[in-house]
Amino acid sequence: MRTTSWRSFAAATVGLIAGVNAQTGQLTDLGTLLSGQKNLTTFYGLIQIDLQKYPQILLQLPSFNGVTILAPNNDAFDKIPYSSLNNAFKNNDQDVITNVLEYHILQGTRLAAQLVPGTPVFIPTLLTSPEYTNVTGGQNVQNVEQAGDVVVFVSGLGSRSTLTQKDLSFNGGVVQVIDSLLIPPANLTDTLNAFNYTAFEGGLYASDLVETFTTQPNVTIFAPADSAFQALGPAIANMTSDELATILDYTILPKIVYSTGLTNGTKFLTQQGENITILHSGNNVYVNSAQLIQADILIANGVLHVIDNVLNPQGPGAQPNPQLATQVPAFASASSIDFLPYTSAIPCTVSCPVSSTSGSSSITRTSSVGAQSTGASTGTSTTSHSSSSSKGLAAAMARETGFGAAGLMVALGGAVLMI
Repeated sequence: MRTTSWRSFAAATVGLIAGVNAQTGQLTDLGTLLSGQKNLTTFYGLIQIDLQKYPQILLQLPSFNGVTILAPNNDAFDKIPYSSLNNAFKNNDQDVITNVLEYHILQGTRLAAQLVPGTPVFIPTLLTSPEYTNVTGGQNVQNVEQAGDVVVFVSGLGSRSTLTQKDLSFNGGVVQVIDSLLIPPANLTDTLNAFNYTAFEGGLYASDLVETFTTQPNVTIFAPADSAFQALGPAIANMTSDELATILDYTILPKIVYSTGLTNGTKFLTQQGENITILHSGNNVYVNSAQLIQADILIANGVLHVIDNVLNPQGPGAQPNPQLATQVPAFASASSIDFLPYTSAIPCTVSCPVSSTSGSSSITRTSSVGAQSTGASTGTSTTSHSSSSSKGLAAAMARETGFGAAGLMVALGGAVLMI
């Protein structure tokens, strides 16, 4: 058991990398740059620890033809005790800390001055471990300049870090100082839970598509909001598992397409086999007749976009009516209901009912924390795909990670809520 705190370890190793890769050129080396910034002493200490255990991370940086290091300032680390990152840092879990730090190193030199206001860019990082990401070439971070010359970096679960000090050059790239730690993207089900899109999540369980949607690499998913499922009512709630699977396969693309790639008139081939069409009207973006209402939520295996309608593969030519605030359902037999279809298909992992007799319909599940699994590890369940009207119960369900890094997403998954 580790008894040395990460802060003490960091303080004891100050000075280790001052002069690493030092050159005689005009720019200073990374160690000298970081050691000269009083607001980066904590990050500087962590980099030194990282160099001791995994020296290749920093020593190989020149091979990337320049990097951008997103350096959390001291205030960012002071927020850790109030977040789910606390245990990893308190216990000096160097595996978790190292992978988090790798997510703070962007491939290529990225200057804030080069950003086009309002246009996001998605930048690959050095986080490539399959235990933490399923995106080819390194998990991505979103970078965008907003109104008022505010530059933000968006990471997992929509976590936002604001740039506080920009374009500090060293001889291997540039350092950008941020006010909060980045959170590596969580898997799909944890992300859906965090954003409370539980009807779509329940549909994945009911159609046996959870594993496919969470483990397939490099995907784009158009998830209908809960209200979209409620608007369909019996038109979707009474579907068989196979029929529902066909509908949901029409929401996934076997490639990553961020919002910047959703250009007017573009068609994309879905996993179901039919095309979807991207249409623009003013500032609104539509997928067939469904309006895009939330874009670019990073997930472990790609990107998630949220739409206001359930897509119908039998009507790929559906057109939006830009005059309507909410689009008409793409299913002729739709009728609104006041409960969420499929949420009871989500396996229970928290405050679960106790199963009684063999004829009981109760569900008993335990979470598969730390296991490479997309479902519950033990217990029994019914085969019914009935619906629940309790959003609170649904939000408490299905906390499985889908990763094997000793519960990494348990340590990181909720951090965005506090950081």
